[in-house]
Amino acid sequence: MKTASGVSAAAAAAGAAGSSAAAQDAPALQEGGNESGGNQSGGGNESGAGNESGAGNQSGGGGGTTHEVVVGPGGDLVFDPAEVTIAPGDTVRWVWDSDNHNIAPGSTPDGAEWEGHPEIANSGTEYTHTFETTGTFEYVCEPHVASGMEGSVVVQEGGGGGGGGGAAAEFDPHNIGVPMQKHYIGAATFLAIFATIGFTFYLLKYGESANTSYPNKKD
Repeated sequence: MKTASGVSAAAAAAGAAGSSAAAQDAPALQEGGNESGGNQSGGGNESGAGNESGAGNQSGGGGGTTHEVVVGPGGDLVFDPAEVTIAPGDTVRWVWDSDNHNIAPGSTPDGAEWEGHPEIANSGTEYTHTFETTGTFEYVCEPHVASGMEGSVVVQEGGGGGGGGGAAAEFDPHNIGVPMQKHYIGAATFLAIFATIGFTFYLLKYGESANTSYPNKKD
């Protein structure tokens, strides 16, 4: 009986010690679990960095519209379009499509500062400028000014009422080179000539009509 009670006492003491150790380890494990879980879930907040992509809005150039002008399209000595109408704060981008051209400002509004692109550049060059002062900015290509290579930027409140500004102007038949009436006259003339030739060919090939009378005709 004495031995049995001693064994029971030892077992009880061991059990109490184990329970105490487990109780001490439990908070540590729980704390570690909270720390690991907190770090993992907290990492999800890093996705907020995705808001930085909003910097892409800066490409709008301060909210203004960008209008494109082609310099020497296809080797032609012109600016296309030759005149562009924009609103204050809009940007004009000149794109060189052929070689040996520049942009030399001529008449500009009072108080406006615009130096253009005086250096002669070649195909692939791009130059942009944002216009803030209202008025008309005239410019030329110095190497080809004798050929009439000139353009203008009209800055006015409300702009040109359109969008990109680089689109081709509405086609006007009168700009072909001669008035529209002469086109009609030319077309009618060619039609009359071909009709005459066709009728002559018919007479030579098939002769006169069977109903036409002639001197030696036998009934």
